[in-house]
Amino acid sequence: MNPAVEKFGSMVDDQLAQNPAASRRLLITAFRLNGWAGKHVFKKVSPAHLALDDVCNQMILRSFDHPQQSAMVSIFTPCELLHTFGLTPMLPEMLSCYLSGAGSERGFIDAAEKSGIPETFCSYHKILLGAALTGVLPKPRFIFNTTFACDANTLTFRKLAEFYEVPHFVLDVPLDQSEEAVQYVAEQMQSFAKKMSALLQKPLDEELLRQTVSRSSQTLSIYQKYLTVRGTRSMPDEMTSEMYAAVALHVLLGTPEVLHFAQQVLQEAECAPKRGKELQLLWVHTLPNVDAAMIDLLDFSSKCQVMASDISYDSPIVSNTENPWHAMAQRLVQNHLNGSAQRRVDAVLEQAKKMKPNGIVWFCHWGCRQTGGASQMARRQLEAAGFPTLVLDGDACDRSNCPPGQMTTRMQAFLEMLEGKA
Repeated sequence: MNPAVEKFGSMVDDQLAQNPAASRRLLITAFRLNGWAGKHVFKKVSPAHLALDDVCNQMILRSFDHPQQSAMVSIFTPCELLHTFGLTPMLPEMLSCYLSGAGSERGFIDAAEKSGIPETFCSYHKILLGAALTGVLPKPRFIFNTTFACDANTLTFRKLAEFYEVPHFVLDVPLDQSEEAVQYVAEQMQSFAKKMSALLQKPLDEELLRQTVSRSSQTLSIYQKYLTVRGTRSMPDEMTSEMYAAVALHVLLGTPEVLHFAQQVLQEAECAPKRGKELQLLWVHTLPNVDAAMIDLLDFSSKCQVMASDISYDSPIVSNTENPWHAMAQRLVQNHLNGSAQRRVDAVLEQAKKMKPNGIVWFCHWGCRQTGGASQMARRQLEAAGFPTLVLDGDACDRSNCPPGQMTTRMQAFLEMLEGKA
């Protein structure tokens, strides 16, 4: 870890027990500085991703600055409803990555585990729980989560709703992809919208919701075009750009800023040089908390690039958005992470056939049973189809679960193998 980041993390940890408000102020200052640096220092990232980084950073800051105008959500929550009400999504996975990026995740993980949360629980959620239990994370207006695709969802959000004493809306998503399942989810969302409207004392503008959902469909369609072009281009970037894209294409989906991002990144791909001899990887799931050596391998590299993550193309494009409730429900129920693991493997394989990567990395994040449980089945099927696959174990935000050098050594060996096949 960078010594300055390590020192900052220690400063945050030192204040947690006695003065959580001071820890909160330190973190807010760090997030503001991160936003400034994104605009004025980190110029290697493309203009589309620079703008998106700022949008995501502002979302985090609003969660802290105006918590009563925010709602805590899971990553698959259809947030067009929140955008229509003028609320900011508070996303655990993103918040946990920001806290980890500030070198401060350890204190929150310890606080969660001391409260009885198992060590084997998802570290995204442990950090979130720790941030809440220590008093650093302010109380949201309400919590709105889905039941898929993460086991931790139902446990974490229920505990936080009880802790904060806020309303809790749980969107139950059936595992099958039938029209009955879509209708069931749509009816739940309509019911929740009425309750949210009463809670916020604000009527829902259904025409604005329809426009927002239509914008979501347009955004996903453009991003799919980008992925098609991206498969033929060389576009060195940093790995975290894929995670910002995943946030954009989920909880920020439907906003004008994300539509602009999709349009801009497509234009950048169309203007990028043709794909050369560099290795191109298709990634599955989140990205690991990485050491400097791994960053050197994959960030802005002329030798190896990450083309896309499967959580940036998991949602189907719904063309008919005249009924926004049905459209949001259809997108959720038919997501390739909903249902059997085979659906996800099939989706990754379909995308691989389109983008033609040199190899696939299936990343098993600590505590994510679904991804880890399907990894060997996925590896066999993807390799049988001609795509060399590395199953990589690690953690997206807890560096203690990512032994320095171990992941890098395995990645180096995988890349050397791919070079031999190229």
